[in-house]
Amino acid sequence: MIRQALMITTAGVLLSACASDLTPPASALAAPAAWDVVALPAADPATDRWWIAIGDPVLDGIVELAGEASDVRIVEARLFAARARLGSAGAALRPEIGGQGTAERQSVDDVDQDTFQALVSFSLNPDLNGAFRTRAEAERLRAEAEAARVDAARLTARSTVVQLYAAYREAQARAAAGDLAVRALEESLSLADTRERAGLTSGLDAASARAALASARGRPIAARQAAQEARLGLEALLGLNPGALTSTLTESTTAAFETPAVRALSAPAAVLARRPDLRAAELQLWAAGADVRAAHRDFWPTLSLSAALGGQELDPETPFTASGFLSQIAGGLTAPLFSFGRLESARDAADARRTQAEIAYRQAAVEALSEVEQALVALASAEARAVTLTEAVAAADDQTRLANQRYRGGVAPFLEVLTAQRAAADARADDAAARGQALAAYARLSAAIGLGGVCCTSSHPD
Repeated sequence: MIRQALMITTAGVLLSACASDLTPPASALAAPAAWDVVALPAADPATDRWWIAIGDPVLDGIVELAGEASDVRIVEARLFAARARLGSAGAALRPEIGGQGTAERQSVDDVDQDTFQALVSFSLNPDLNGAFRTRAEAERLRAEAEAARVDAARLTARSTVVQLYAAYREAQARAAAGDLAVRALEESLSLADTRERAGLTSGLDAASARAALASARGRPIAARQAAQEARLGLEALLGLNPGALTSTLTESTTAAFETPAVRALSAPAAVLARRPDLRAAELQLWAAGADVRAAHRDFWPTLSLSAALGGQELDPETPFTASGFLSQIAGGLTAPLFSFGRLESARDAADARRTQAEIAYRQAAVEALSEVEQALVALASAEARAVTLTEAVAAADDQTRLANQRYRGGVAPFLEVLTAQRAAADARADDAAARGQALAAYARLSAAIGLGGVCCTSSHPD
């Protein structure tokens, strides 16, 4: 009997080993051929800390905090839960050993009999059809998918931090440009008042200067409001109380508020393969496929083995019962005959979930391609605008200087001065906006190609 049980166990292990070959085929992602000649951001290949290239120590410190943002911690908690499910699924493949002890007293015809038993039990499901092993593999893939989602959440948090920081610095630059325009208009108003008192002009010039000054004073106010909103967004993202970053953001920085150098991308498909969200979607697809195989294998026979060893002590002994060694061994082979649609429904549901996972993966790949393309266009456009607007600022400053000279010499109307000053203020504001948009596009592009998701420090659940 023991020999037969061992033979059945050996056959079951061999069959389950054959049924557990779940290595999924590698998938390929197609990318536009134009990417081979497109410039992409440079990054440290060892750590993917692309934001270091910006050269802003204040930003570096804030981005490091993003790795432990609330959204990242939530996804990490899901990862720990997935690993727990993996452990539970793997335990189903291991033997179960238990102990049992009983004590009993019976009275028959005023005769008391005490019985004491102690048993050690052993049970094993050798996974004859491979369903347990396949489900364990599915849980392993899901745990890996959750780990990829942690990287994706960390990547998104860091990219968003840089974008909010760019919005903050842009608003600061717009406020500074507005302050400069206000000071220039105050000087123009003083000059117009002086010329009016000297009888060189009418009061129209001073009135025009006061109107332009009142309008210009509203611009830095709106820009500072935008800066505070960006700061509050940063604090909320990092899980900080409002005002926690006020002193940090007011620190002086030597950053040029420009996008870093770029390098050429030669392997677009490899870049997309680095994206953790695509990796998670692919792993989910593989896990769904494993679920389908497990649902199909539920139709196959299953094997169960059990054994128990122990002993019993009786006092007093009888002719029919006595103290001694106890042993038991059993094996069973079970096959479903009629499930009344239960197994069929479970199989169909698994097929449907796999179809959903396949559609989700393909859509994620399409969206990834689109995100990279959009970020490339935005970065190129913003950098081109920044170059043009830098020239526009210099030209507007020259125009303002010449207009002031002509007005002081009495050969040009005051309207020419106001027009030149407004053009200079607009050019500075637009230049700040273009630089901020370029930095935000650089952050989006770095995230789109999968940079910034690597964790610098390990985290563990409390």
